[in-house]
Amino acid sequence: MQREKNALNGVGVLVTRPLKQAHVFAKRLEQSGAAPIVLPTIEITPPQDMQPLLNARARLEAYDFVMFVSANAVEQALATLTHWPEKVTALAPGKGTAAALREAGVPDQAILMPLSRFDSEGLLELPMLQQMQGKRVLIFRGERGRELLGETLAARGAEVTRVTCYRRACPESDAANTAEFLWPLLQQNRLQAITLTAGEALDNLETMVGETLCRELKALPVFTLHPRIAEHAQARGWKAVDTSGNESDNSDDALICGMISFFSASRKV
Repeated sequence: MQREKNALNGVGVLVTRPLKQAHVFAKRLEQSGAAPIVLPTIEITPPQDMQPLLNARARLEAYDFVMFVSANAVEQALATLTHWPEKVTALAPGKGTAAALREAGVPDQAILMPLSRFDSEGLLELPMLQQMQGKRVLIFRGERGRELLGETLAARGAEVTRVTCYRRACPESDAANTAEFLWPLLQQNRLQAITLTAGEALDNLETMVGETLCRELKALPVFTLHPRIAEHAQARGWKAVDTSGNESDNSDDALICGMISFFSASRKV
């Protein structure tokens, strides 16, 4: 995606994703002229029981397809990967997860992504996942993950194994300290947008900032990557903007493109 260097012209953007991913996305925002403000509202932690993950990691070659629901799933599941089995297909719902797979050492030719819609529903549209009788599927996911992938593939005849490889937790924080950090940015008009990649990130943000500041933050546009996340935010009274339709790509490019369009339009008013 080609972007003008100062397309976001100093827009202060609150980045709520987990710390490692937050810093990567913050750099991309800076390249578009934005002023990122990193405040992770999700912390990625190991599962309480590591044994199922260790067992699955040691037997990847036993599966026809191994699915990763997110980049976090890749990082947690393949942290010690030394060799990807030759005949196993790795499935990623979007470019960010596919990039994490390559970084972990999975060869390009083994990675498969959706053709258009970049999410679990998009994966399920892939032609090779329609007739699944006799196929073995491993799904690496977070705790309390959606059941759509597993249930649909099982209904199509697959033998499905689900493995929790990480948990999402609300970072420990003091609402007063978080408010002390954010209030001056709001008052000086240096905080103008919020980005979300999970509904849980919004729930945790509300907990972390407290009721008073939360009311003020709800005046800001919240940019999301999926209609489901946007609907969740709107149901809680936030002004959500779904950017998933931009450039037919559920990725950071789509999120940034949506912000550029929004703020370009607002400057013309």
